Amino acid sequence: MSFDTSPSRRIAILGVPIDDVSEDAALARVAAMIAEGGPHQVCTVNPEFVMAARTSSVFRRVLLAADLNTPDGYGLILEARRRGSPFRSRVTGVGLSERIAQEAARRGWSLFLLGAAPGVAEQAAAALQQRYAGLRIVGCYAGSPRPEDAPAIRAMVAAAGPDVLLVAYGHPQQELWIARN
Repeated sequence: MSFDTSPSRRIAILGVPIDDVSEDAALARVAAMIAEGGPHQVCTVNPEFVMAARTSSVFRRVLLAADLNTPDGYGLILEARRRGSPFRSRVTGVGLSERIAQEAARRGWSLFLLGAAPGVAEQAAAALQQRYAGLRIVGCYAGSPRPEDAPAIRAMVAAAGPDVLLVAYGHPQQELWIARN
């Protein structure tokens, strides 16, 4: 499978930088992050993120520091188009997560699914493994975005050693949790 690796530009919407990437280019960036090693953060930005960043300087800093901010929300697509600088495509969190799982099965990357209600990560893992033969999911845990729960969750994730950690606490909790941990 070849990926769109053409350079991306960033479009700032109300001060939040959003990368003009296709889904293929976003996946190529994720692959490069995995190859590089170390922690990286990808945010799939929608209009609610942009509005939350206006009132929360902490959340704004997280978005400014993220390695990749994809244009998730349709409102962002419309605003960029209105400015005469349209995004290549919409890259949603669900769509990108699905593509990461597909590519993980192909390349042997391991995933850890964190968040949502108890049992949801396990159900998602089972569905993904059914769709993508050989997909290695090394952990699933509902957890909590509360700071007091972070040490135990960090230890669990570290022990599993995933290539990719997918976090589903809802915004802005998931982005803040990733940035802190």
